[in-house]
Amino acid sequence: MRVIGGLLLIVLLVLAGGIATGFIDLQKTQDGRLPEVAVKGGELPKYEANVAKVEVGTRKETVEVPTVDVKKP
Repeated sequence: MRVIGGLLLIVLLVLAGGIATGFIDLQKTQDGRLPEVAVKGGELPKYEANVAKVEVGTRKETVEVPTVDVKKP
């Protein structure tokens, strides 16, 4: 796997060096375009959902928090 990655890296470096030095000259000869897609009809599914009623609120509550003592040996 390392050999393939190393070879691919070398090929990319040679290609980039060739383009940078002018040995390889890339020219666009034709414009590209996306394919045409036609979508007809279709319908979304229908759902009925009976969900529980949720009420959100606040209240004051007293909570006892234990104390922690750390004693070094």
